[in-house]
Amino acid sequence: MPATSTKGHHVDWDKAIERNEQALTLIVSALFALLVSARLAGVGLMVPRRVWRMVLFVLRPAEAAVRRLIILAARGLAPISSSPRGPASRSTFSAIPQNPVPLAPAFNLFDPLKTYPFGHDDGGELSASFDEAAPDNTPINANSLQLRLRALRHALSDLSKQAKRLARFNARRDAALKARKPTRISLMRPGLPPGWRERPRHEVDSVLRECHRMAQHLADTS
Repeated sequence: MPATSTKGHHVDWDKAIERNEQALTLIVSALFALLVSARLAGVGLMVPRRVWRMVLFVLRPAEAAVRRLIILAARGLAPISSSPRGPASRSTFSAIPQNPVPLAPAFNLFDPLKTYPFGHDDGGELSASFDEAAPDNTPINANSLQLRLRALRHALSDLSKQAKRLARFNARRDAALKARKPTRISLMRPGLPPGWRERPRHEVDSVLRECHRMAQHLADTS
């Protein structure tokens, strides 16, 4: 994928967002297909351990790339008030259908912070049932990965909505800073993003590099 130059040249943000959005959408679709094709018979979404790791290998950098696309998509939004919403009325609840369509889980806007003590960054994502020494064909539950994929696909399908979520976070952050309260400053964690690899091993690595570079450039020039 050709990189977008950010050194002294005009950046076509919309075109860059669209290109990377399309690439990530294809990657997410491939991950869904991988889970479906590898699903084992039984209750729940059980897949071989090697497939679980293959999905996570791509999922983490894909999530990080989408967060940076959201930052780019929110670049031109006007400030949003941080005032809290009022309580919902009774009529609001009565209008909810008896069998609503299940909503996609909310996409996590924030990079997981590094909590490892000795440089091993698994993002706290290894399943409690995950055994490093287990054979590659050992069944493991992939429900959590599927939920994250659904959230990722939903975020990609409506980046403008995610950008508004970011704008609301920025308003709350600014209010907290003004009140001298502790708060997280950015969606991006300090240093390299989750899933970053020095040597690209998958298409998602190139996508993450470009998205991270553009988000950093935007932060440096804003």
